[in-house]
Amino acid sequence: MGEVRKCQVLVVGAGPGGYVAAIRAGQLGLDTVIVEGDKAGGTCLIRGCIPSKALIHAADRFESLQQHASEGGHMGISVSGEAEVDMAALVSWKDAIVERLNKGVEALLKAAGVDLVKGWATFTGPKKCCVDTKEGIVEFEA
Repeated sequence: MGEVRKCQVLVVGAGPGGYVAAIRAGQLGLDTVIVEGDKAGGTCLIRGCIPSKALIHAADRFESLQQHASEGGHMGISVSGEAEVDMAALVSWKDAIVERLNKGVEALLKAAGVDLVKGWATFTGPKKCCVDTKEGIVEFEA
């Protein structure tokens, strides 16, 4: 086994339930660690709701531009030529939104004094947890 660390609160998963619990524990002055296997923010922020809503918003804008182009100056707005989608730019824009929100969650954790550990947690006892990180196994003990 590698390094052994002590903490008062260990949260597994940095989704909306986990990161809020960890931030509150940190605000209360507890030595808090949060373990996340991917990126802080959870499924909704990283690959679900937020990316989907960004793409839906872009599709809505595209459809609106197509409508204005076909109506030839509807509402005093004219679009010359056809609206086009640059898929690489669209994906990059969506990824930038997700990245900004992910960094926001990480900043909130840091501001609350929470240590974010990236890895996969396995409980080995009532007050022990091993986390497999890129750097190796870290054992946490309460």
